Amino acid sequence: MENIEIIVSIASAALGLLVTTVTFISKFVTNAKAKKAMENIVKIGNAVIPYIREAEAFAHYSGEEKKQFVMTKANRFAIDNDLEFDEQAVSDKIEELVALTKQVNKRGSI
Repeated sequence: MENIEIIVSIASAALGLLVTTVTFISKFVTNAKAKKAMENIVKIGNAVIPYIREAEAFAHYSGEEKKQFVMTKANRFAIDNDLEFDEQAVSDKIEELVALTKQVNKRGSI
C-alpha cells in the first residue's frame, strides 16, 4: 500500500512539472514569434519613411496609388532582407505615418 501511495505521489508531482514545463515552453515560443514579427514591422516601418517621401513627389497620383507604390517598395524591402511581410500591419503603419505627417504639416501651416 505504501508503494502505491509513493508512486501516485511521484506521478502527480511529475505530471504537474510536465504541465508547467509544456506551458512555459509554449508561451516562450509564442512570445519569441511575436517579438520577431514586431521587430520585422519596426524594420519595415523605418524603411517605409523614405518611400513615403518619394511617393509624395508624385503630384498626379491619388493617395491610393501612392500607398500602393509604398506597399510595393516595402514588400520588396522585406524580400531583399528576408523578412516576413505582414501586409495589414505594414498598411496600418503607412496610414499611421501619413496621418502623423499630415498632423505635423497642419500645425506648421497655422
